[in-house]
Amino acid sequence: MSALYCGNSEDGVGRWQVDIIVRDVSPESLARANEANLAEGLAKCIRAYGGEVYDEPDLLWCAAGIHGAGWNRVPRAQLAPETLGARIEWVKTRAQALHAPFLWHVGPSMQPADLGEHLVRHGFIDEGDEPAMGVALSRLPETLALPEGVTIERVRDRTSLEQWVRTSGVGFEIPDPIVEELRAAVLRDDLGDAAAAHYYLARLHGKPVATSAVTLAAGVAGIFAVTTVETARGRGIGAAVTLAPLLDARDRGYYAGVLQASEMGYPVYARMGFTEQFRYRVYRWQPD
Repeated sequence: MSALYCGNSEDGVGRWQVDIIVRDVSPESLARANEANLAEGLAKCIRAYGGEVYDEPDLLWCAAGIHGAGWNRVPRAQLAPETLGARIEWVKTRAQALHAPFLWHVGPSMQPADLGEHLVRHGFIDEGDEPAMGVALSRLPETLALPEGVTIERVRDRTSLEQWVRTSGVGFEIPDPIVEELRAAVLRDDLGDAAAAHYYLARLHGKPVATSAVTLAAGVAGIFAVTTVETARGRGIGAAVTLAPLLDARDRGYYAGVLQASEMGYPVYARMGFTEQFRYRVYRWQPD
């Protein structure tokens, strides 16, 4: 591992902290990094968006208050048998109070080993598997080759960030009311190097058509929010907008990239050099 000094985005007063960069790109290391980045990166974003983060040794619970399950999650849990049921019910109660759906990502480090079975008994819905993938950034191309007519920019101003949100909403087919909630949340984030996430916007002949974002957390680059609007798919834009933040992260001294893949994105990431380390089991709680 090596140390990289980066701005602390949680208090915004210019303090500095050390981010220990993960240099080990073995499958075992990438698997650990995927879980750690999901937890730490999500918590950073939720804090920046003005949401709620409950962070205790046995449970990390993050809620943006957005009525889309992906923004309200439990990404880490080490639950003891004597507190297991109470903790699950606590998560359900908080979700009910926020009137927001929740996802619980069960990875290989979570305890107990049969956590998923307990979640189902408490009313969670088994949503199936989600591949956890990783790549050594040294395997990526030296430069970013763009499809014809395509430009990719890191978002640096509020106008472009609003375009990022709108494009993401179209690509993921998010209902307009939830897009407005996402817009209000994301616009609270800083757009400098100390931001919780860095946002990337692809344009085709000047029109926004694809998005991605990266959290530099837990020593790796965690990619999320990758989508392309339907009319621009099949041109390699999704791969390019995924690659852009990874190349930037490599320039900043990072060695590994991780993500959680959708069914549509999986073959794209595999062609880029990502390999699957494990699969999360995803459970959903839907309040009344």
